[in-house]
Amino acid sequence: MKISSRLIALKYKCAYNSLLYINRNNPKTRQYQEEGLKLLEGRVERLPDKIAFRPKFITQSSCVKIFDKLYLFISKANLKKPAEEKYDALFHEIGHWLHFPQMPPVSECIEIWKGADIAKIEKEVSTRAIAKNDGREFIAEVFKGLAKGKKFDDYIMNLYRSLKGPKIKPAGNAYSSPKGVSL
Repeated sequence: MKISSRLIALKYKCAYNSLLYINRNNPKTRQYQEEGLKLLEGRVERLPDKIAFRPKFITQSSCVKIFDKLYLFISKANLKKPAEEKYDALFHEIGHWLHFPQMPPVSECIEIWKGADIAKIEKEVSTRAIAKNDGREFIAEVFKGLAKGKKFDDYIMNLYRSLKGPKIKPAGNAYSSPKGVSL
């Protein structure tokens, strides 16, 4: 790893730790994290134990790999979103977080993605799903949809499986959130 890459990685790690410290006693971010993770509890093999929250003016949420460890950054702007969109960024980033350890090599992902029906994906999943040429955004967007109880056709699910998308247990016929948590 080049020195510049190490410096950037350390900068992200420091930012993550300082954001965790700043938000540790914030009841709103703590409640958002607890509620969001509760919606996925028992439906995926594992969940992150810590999530850093970026200030509201940084609207980009992300999942960053630093020295073989994954860090989740969620924008505080999500706390004020309408109920049906409130956990979208969290589910999307957790989709990345779960996908990283089992993701095929990027060259393999690119080959699989070359044969994808982009128009169908854009229509049935989202425009964000086609943002990269390797299927990683597709995985996160499909995971988000599955987390919210959306059903996808066989084509989308087969592509999701071929890119090694993380397994998630269905929420049932209609999505119902745990007691006290609204979606």
